[in-house]
Amino acid sequence: MPEITSRGTMVREALAASVVFAMIVTPSYAEADELEKNESSIIEAIKNGKPIIDVRYRYERKTQDGFAENAYANTIRTRLGFETGELYNFKVLVEFENVASIGDDHFNSTTNGRVQFPVIADPDATEINRAQVTFTGIEKTPVTIGRQRYNLNNHRFVGAVDFRQNQQTFDAARVSSTLLDHVAVDYLYISRVHRIFGNDNPLGEFDSDSHVISAVFDGGEFGALKGYGVILDLEEAPGLSSQSWGARYENSAVLEEDAGIKVGVVAEFATQSDHAANPIDYTENYIHGEVTLGVADISGKIGYEKLGGDGVSSFKTPLATLHKFQGFADVFLVTPAAGIEDIYGSVSYAWKDGPFATNIKVFATYHQFYTDTGSLDFGDEFDAGLAVAFRKHWSAELKGAVYDGGDFGPANRSLIWASLRFQY
Repeated sequence: MPEITSRGTMVREALAASVVFAMIVTPSYAEADELEKNESSIIEAIKNGKPIIDVRYRYERKTQDGFAENAYANTIRTRLGFETGELYNFKVLVEFENVASIGDDHFNSTTNGRVQFPVIADPDATEINRAQVTFTGIEKTPVTIGRQRYNLNNHRFVGAVDFRQNQQTFDAARVSSTLLDHVAVDYLYISRVHRIFGNDNPLGEFDSDSHVISAVFDGGEFGALKGYGVILDLEEAPGLSSQSWGARYENSAVLEEDAGIKVGVVAEFATQSDHAANPIDYTENYIHGEVTLGVADISGKIGYEKLGGDGVSSFKTPLATLHKFQGFADVFLVTPAAGIEDIYGSVSYAWKDGPFATNIKVFATYHQFYTDTGSLDFGDEFDAGLAVAFRKHWSAELKGAVYDGGDFGPANRSLIWASLRFQY
């Protein structure tokens, strides 16, 4: 019996030791498995990511009345970055940007002090263009926080200003959702605006307490109805602080499929009033209408755009991609106090699958400008250009603009651009 008891004690002690050993060792194996799983997920997120490479060289030449010398600029813009794949419902994007002038500065970049030349607003800059984290764990409702690019509708109120070498980006939080059928909603809170002028310009950044709200209903063949609100509180530019509320309708239809005849229409209205620390009490309206007719590869467009003004205050869109509107010469980047009316017409020809697998587009636009108050002649402008896309990642563009200030408009000027771009 003593021997049996002793053996039983030994067995129990051995079992206890095994249990203790298992308790010690098993978590180690589990932690190792978990660590290996995490490492595998990170590697997979990197493998599923994509590099960002965007390099654009541009030559710009500008003549303007009132300057003894013409301006010309050779600049190259380089963006390099990476966006990961999803990891535990998160994606990360980081993008760096450098803008450099080649050769002597024969232009006023707004930061180089060369005020004897007309302005070509492409100053040297090296900065983080985007640094954002996106959470995708909510169904059809991504949430993005960080420095990001944002375009509202057609960029008339908020845009990235991609035409200039230094892009406009925002330190912001964004929530967008397509959870409801045929409906898309979007909200953006902006804490800082990084403008095209770069950090060396006193007005290169705006501290902000601003909001952008958007809702889009897609009615199919009945068109799309877009409602939006843009509430701007800009600390460094209180005169640009405002609240705008508007609605935009868009529709297009094919009239004759075999002949490629199609029509499109845009109608938009918005109202704007002062907000936050804006020292001027005002209310002005925005009106935009456009009709497009396309036949095969040729299309024509006529339109009317008005930004109201009463001689003291005017409807302004300081965060817009302004180069898209009121002519390529960028004469009216700030709406005149008397407001502005723009009557315009354009024609374009698109040649798809051209020689050497190129896509070619030729376009021309004419603008006639008047003041909103008094209907004074603000001059006219003619724009034309050629854009070519080739070999999947390459594109080139040649375009020009000639502005004549008429009886009451700003100084006459003419510009020409030539650019070559690689995007991956």
